[in-house]
Amino acid sequence: MRIALIEPDLPHAKLVGRLIFAGGHVCYHFTASAAFLQRAADDFFDLLITESWAGDHSAEDVIPRARTVLPGLPVIVLMSAPRESQIVAALHAGADDCLSKPVRGPEMLARVDAVLRRAGLRRPLNRRRDVIGGYAFDTAALAVTFRNLTVTLTPKEFRFALLLFNNLSRPVSRAHILETVWSRRRDLKSRTVDTHASRVRSKLQLRPELGYCLTPLYGYGYQLDAIPLETAVEAAVKVG
Repeated sequence: MRIALIEPDLPHAKLVGRLIFAGGHVCYHFTASAAFLQRAADDFFDLLITESWAGDHSAEDVIPRARTVLPGLPVIVLMSAPRESQIVAALHAGADDCLSKPVRGPEMLARVDAVLRRAGLRRPLNRRRDVIGGYAFDTAALAVTFRNLTVTLTPKEFRFALLLFNNLSRPVSRAHILETVWSRRRDLKSRTVDTHASRVRSKLQLRPELGYCLTPLYGYGYQLDAIPLETAVEAAVKVG
């Protein structure tokens, strides 16, 4: 998942970022809400984690502004030694949960997963558009646009492809793929995952000579890598 973090406290932001990465998500850090809102106008996030003071505005002000740009965006507010009145104010402003600083790893990841599960039941799809590495993902249409081409995928192919691009240059385990794409159906046959990987590779032209390589990791899962331009050119020459 793509998680935005607004945290002016840089040491704490590094801690939260590492935890988010360990949980299998991608973290985008901002030191103030203005930079986040500017990015959110052209990009998509699955979750916002913000300090109660978001560098330039309070979380109570940031939450409605964020949802104007990304309707239904789930929000977790971080607080240092919070008073009951602060927690109540954040929840009344629309926060889905509150966490005390400094965060505790297992608790934070469990709360993130819980908020994302609840949010999945209410998120509108019409605002979702991710642009990653030259590939534009349109959730409403289940379409991916790249190199002036638009390809329509099945729902599972789309979720699989977006998961790979969100974890570019990082291995993605079969367990994570099954949880994200097939809603935790661990009894799914292994060849079903491999078949979908093959279809995604073919439909999105994930070939070294075109700048990408989708590699099966024996006994683990898959990894999508961007190929440096000069390497891609060499591969294209060899193919030609």
